[in-house]
Amino acid sequence: MKRMLAVLVVATVLIPAAFGPAVGARANGVPQLVKLTYLDGISNFGPKDAEGVLEFSFAEGYVHVEVKNLKAAEGYTYEGWMTSPSGSLFVGKIEPSAAGAATVEWRLEGLKSYDYNTFIVAARKAEAAGTMPAQKSIAGRFTVIADGASGSGSVADTRPGTLPDTGEAAPGFDWARVFYTIAAMGGMALCIGWARKHFQKGARP
Repeated sequence: MKRMLAVLVVATVLIPAAFGPAVGARANGVPQLVKLTYLDGISNFGPKDAEGVLEFSFAEGYVHVEVKNLKAAEGYTYEGWMTSPSGSLFVGKIEPSAAGAATVEWRLEGLKSYDYNTFIVAARKAEAAGTMPAQKSIAGRFTVIADGASGSGSVADTRPGTLPDTGEAAPGFDWARVFYTIAAMGGMALCIGWARKHFQKGARP
């Protein structure tokens, strides 16, 4: 009996270990990269040689921005904004160094829709908080997010089933998890069979 209990304990420890590689190894979404430059039709403020790179994921709920040559203007502060045909979303403040460089990363908060298609670095002076400033520096356009992998255009991110949930398993059929499940069940069955055989052998007079 003690031998059988020992086998069951080992099996109980091994089964979660078998599931380990399949759980938490992947996360929703693929980050999208967008080049930020002084864009005609949008930009109307700041140095025209300023540039940067935007990296973001709606599914992961984060935004990472790097800028250079974005020298500070007296009395102004820079901010990152995402815009869509239906509105705008404040992302966070950007504080460039004296040389005009900055690297910032934010969590996406207050995300209520996924139709944003432009990122703008705006400059605030006297405008009321909560509204995007009229002064717009560098910006970048990106493809409107689509449902799943279908649709036209180059889409590097996919709409999550719920609001950002970092670490949630990616959608789709996970064959690796199925394999680990079958392997764990098979190992459990072998352990129980072996224990039962030896238990019965030891119980004989």
